[in-house]
Amino acid sequence: MIHRCPITRRAVLKGLGAVVALPWLESLAHAAEKAKPAQPPVRLGFVYVPNGVDWQRWHMETAGPLDTFSKTLEPLADVKKELLVFRGLTLNEGRDHGDGGGDHPRATSSFLTAAHPFKSFGKDIRVGGISVDQLAAQKLGHLTRLPSLELACDRPTSPGMCDAGYSGVYRNAISWRTPTSPVPTEINPRLAFFRLFGDPSRSSDAARGRQRMVNSSVLDLVLEDSKKLGTQLGGTDRLKLEEYLHSVREVERQIQAAERLPLKQPPAGTTAPHGIPSETADHIRVMLDLVALAFQTDTTRIASVMLAMGGSDRAFPFLGLKSTHHSYSHHEKKAENLDALHAIDRFYVEQFGHLIRKLQAVKEGDGTLLDNCLLLYGSPLRDGNLHDRQDLPILLAGRGRGAVTPGRMVKHPDETPLANLHLSLLSAFGIEAPRFSDSTGKLARLKV
Repeated sequence: MIHRCPITRRAVLKGLGAVVALPWLESLAHAAEKAKPAQPPVRLGFVYVPNGVDWQRWHMETAGPLDTFSKTLEPLADVKKELLVFRGLTLNEGRDHGDGGGDHPRATSSFLTAAHPFKSFGKDIRVGGISVDQLAAQKLGHLTRLPSLELACDRPTSPGMCDAGYSGVYRNAISWRTPTSPVPTEINPRLAFFRLFGDPSRSSDAARGRQRMVNSSVLDLVLEDSKKLGTQLGGTDRLKLEEYLHSVREVERQIQAAERLPLKQPPAGTTAPHGIPSETADHIRVMLDLVALAFQTDTTRIASVMLAMGGSDRAFPFLGLKSTHHSYSHHEKKAENLDALHAIDRFYVEQFGHLIRKLQAVKEGDGTLLDNCLLLYGSPLRDGNLHDRQDLPILLAGRGRGAVTPGRMVKHPDETPLANLHLSLLSAFGIEAPRFSDSTGKLARLKV
């Protein structure tokens, strides 16, 4: 049977331990709440990249309409009307403030908290506050089945001391539920998928459920339910339901293909979790696709993705590069290192573009799913060679259901707190707070 939830327009399909939440359907919204206009919710997404950027090829000088793009941001030119490019935002609490080395763990842990971490690799790990995504989850996460979703596309570093007296925990998490509780990330797309749609192995017929999931699809487990729902929907919603279920199937196929292909050999002494694609780009894209599905189904409205861990030493042989991201970020102004760093920067920007286009392709209400999202992309370091925290490389995609006017580059005064943007995102999400960490107020000129 179809299971309606208390929230307007929400419904799920259930069967044999699987749960498939549905996308925004006008038929269900109006049937459930005819007296009120159906309005899609706002979603918040955060996409983190480590090690700063090749600033000269990232930054743009002219404020105003995005008529031209920097070399690094060129892959986003076709979605320029959906972007805000920022200048002048600073992460002051990511600076050392007398703590000496440890720039990468400080940067990572302060990205969404805008708070200074305590230098420790023991039991007293803590930051100066919770992260913006978890504050949003605490306030409004009860409206969805998952309060938030935390994903990563890189294996975490050891939780022991990793950088000048800081625990590896600080480099492994951008989300902090409390000042002492970092939120662990999921790097296995199949396990993330189970979080979204349920695990058939938990049914009474576990063996049959597992085999059907591997060989077929979670959709087969809710087929009867979906057929019944189809008879209750209008023509437009039936088409939307078919498109949505097709997108679920495509993500499943990507995950299943990854499980059937041989994995590359991991470093000695480690074992790769089953189901992780062997190619970096494939891993990142399937995780971003899962974020799109999570938003589309309203399974969660808050998600964060770490494209790599803090201080990442990921190699990029598929870009023709011989060394690692962290090594190239310490470029020493050498042309060959900057060229390599630029290639990595563009690669990550391209992945963000994939998420933007994925959300843009989903119709929702009178617009698109992207229209109802706000996606922050960036790094808590400007230049990895300098480890500086001012004028950070930060982008915002989406409109937040009218809270933002994209298609522009906005220059803010030097040393404007990144926390001002976080405070503004909370407001667009329906949470009014007097301040967030070291914020001095909401960002000006988000809307024109």
